Amino acid sequence: MKKILLLLTIFITSTYANNISWYASYDKALEKAHKEQKNLMIFIASNKDKNSNKILSEYFLNQEYIDYINKNFISVLVTVEYKTSYPIELYYTTQFPSLFFASYKDESFLTHPIYEFKSKEDFKKVLFSIDYK
Repeated sequence: MKKILLLLTIFITSTYANNISWYASYDKALEKAHKEQKNLMIFIASNKDKNSNKILSEYFLNQEYIDYINKNFISVLVTVEYKTSYPIELYYTTQFPSLFFASYKDESFLTHPIYEFKSKEDFKKVLFSIDYK
């Protein structure tokens, strides 16, 4: 029985190890960001826009930079159609998907918002250029 539990634990850990740890609640993510002194990565999606799911799967699943994101950022996934609270006045957008990087200290932008996902290489350049501390 212990072997089965151990194997199951290893399987679950390896299955989710290379995925971003997304928060659905902005407030909880901000609280965690303050505790861990990590900046925020806020992905704003719309169910009405088919590119949101495409970008999530192409850019944020099983990429070599997932560990980097989890190590340096607290990630928030906001879907505008759901009644989740987030500071819309800070992250207002009509383009979906949109990606914001913000400081955990004062929620100021760390770089310009990303509205166009041209290539994974361009995204990586922006991601690795952000001063995460």
